[in-house]
Amino acid sequence: MTLLTKRVRDDRTALASSRAPGRRCKKPRMQPPLTPMIDVTFQLLLFFLLACEFRGSEGRIPGTLPGIPGGARFDPITVTLCRSANDASAYYRLNGLTEAITSPQQLYDRLRERQAALGTRDVPVVIHPNANVPWEFVVEAFNQAVRAEFTRIGFPQDSL
Repeated sequence: MTLLTKRVRDDRTALASSRAPGRRCKKPRMQPPLTPMIDVTFQLLLFFLLACEFRGSEGRIPGTLPGIPGGARFDPITVTLCRSANDASAYYRLNGLTEAITSPQQLYDRLRERQAALGTRDVPVVIHPNANVPWEFVVEAFNQAVRAEFTRIGFPQDSL
């Protein structure tokens, strides 16, 4: 027997003796290619993002608002905000009043008077700021209308 043949035989016996009896060698696992699966996932994601509509459907439900009990309709109370001459403050004007209202407390008092005269809190209050009126005065007018317990307070569409 040659030296090479003897060495191969010794390696085989050593390998066979190192294995436990009855155990097989593990086969290499097959792993599927992930690149096509990732590509398809991103294409589906892109499709759903482009085909999806993100607006809520509740804005599309038709509906009508109930009227004021008794059929009485009131003209809205319009609070107009004007910038003062010194540019640091503003004053308020209510529809139907000729004098200017200079403080939030006076605005609150006038709004309460109107509410008492009309007998309801459901009269709409429309706050209309003129151009360049500081935002803090607009917020103050809104706060006084809330303080006067009006339930329908808003802004005209053209001022937003």
